[in-house]
Amino acid sequence: MFRPLNYFSPYNRYLFQLIAKQSFDDRPSTISTAIVQINLENANIHRPIFTPDNQTFYISETAQPGTQFGTVYASDADNDIIIYSITSTQFSIGSLTGVLQLELPFGSSSPTEQYVNVTLSDNNPSCLSSDPSCTESTIRIIITAVNKNSPRFLNQICGQNITFYENNTMNQDIQSLVVFDDDRGENGQITISFPSEQLRTTGIGMTECFV
Repeated sequence: MFRPLNYFSPYNRYLFQLIAKQSFDDRPSTISTAIVQINLENANIHRPIFTPDNQTFYISETAQPGTQFGTVYASDADNDIIIYSITSTQFSIGSLTGVLQLELPFGSSSPTEQYVNVTLSDNNPSCLSSDPSCTESTIRIIITAVNKNSPRFLNQICGQNITFYENNTMNQDIQSLVVFDDDRGENGQITISFPSEQLRTTGIGMTECFV
C-alpha cells in the first residue's frame, strides 16, 4: 500500500541497495549491486495557520507610540519561515516575530476596540489571500480606559450661596448641577453626594468644591 512521503516523518533521506541479477542455464548467475540515495525536498504544501485564530489583545488608551502589547502566534507544518504583515497605520507588527506595537497615540475620539487584518505568508511578503501560501485573520484590539480625569462642575456653582425658603415644597428644584468627566465608560460615571448631617447643619466646608 502506497504511503505519501513526508519530509519531516519519518525521514527526509533514504538509502536503497539495488540488485541486478542475470540467471543462465549453463553457467553461474551474475549479480551487480548499487547504492542509491533519495533526498526529499521540502515542498510548500501547507498554509501557515494562526494559533489560535481570531486572537484578542489589550492596550491602555494612555499608551505611548512604541509600546509593545502582544504577540500574534502562528505555525507552519512545512517549517517554513512565517512573515507577518498588518493593514493598519495605528499599529505595526514584527515581520518575523509577530510582536504588535503601537505606532500612533490614541485620540479622544478613538474607538474602544479595533479589528485589524493580519496576513501570514511563507517567505512571500506580497502574497494575496488567494495565494496558497498565505493566510488571513482578523485580530481584535481592545483599548482599555484609564481614570485620568477628575469630574468638573460646568455651571460655576462652586462658592455660590443658594437660598432655600422653608416653605418650599418637597421635590422642588433649587439649583441644577452640571458635572462632566472626560473619561470613558465606568471611569466617566459621576456620583454626587451631600456632606454629613453635621456639615449640612453648621455650614462647615460648604464653600469648597473638589474637582
